Amino acid sequence: MAPILILLLLAIFQFAFVLESQMGLTNAVREAARRAAADPYPTSGLVQAQLDSLLATNIQGFDPSRVASETVTFCDYQVDAMTNYRVDVDVRYKHPVFFPLLAFATDFVDGTPGNGAWDLTAKAEMRLESGTVSSGTCVP
Repeated sequence: MAPILILLLLAIFQFAFVLESQMGLTNAVREAARRAAADPYPTSGLVQAQLDSLLATNIQGFDPSRVASETVTFCDYQVDAMTNYRVDVDVRYKHPVFFPLLAFATDFVDGTPGNGAWDLTAKAEMRLESGTVSSGTCVP
């Protein structure tokens, strides 16, 4: 009975760490999009630099080499014959599995077999408050 209880306890701790990282990832992506939306002249480079800083401060034990993808795009769209702009920020992060016995379960849950990590994603879209961007329809 003890091995089952220990495995259950380890799973609870692993899930808690993953949940904390998911909340930090979501917060960092949303904050980067908000900062870009408030900036009168946002650029992809500036938003990505802010995003990197926010990820490091919001995710406990953050490792930049575990960022699978990081995309910042600016899009234009029409509303009542008026051109508006928005920023899309999208990040994929491979959270480490602390207890190797649980790696099989994490790969089953997140749908990526064989990588031994929790694949976390977060995306935020915000309308730009003022100003425009030089890029057109949804270009990175």
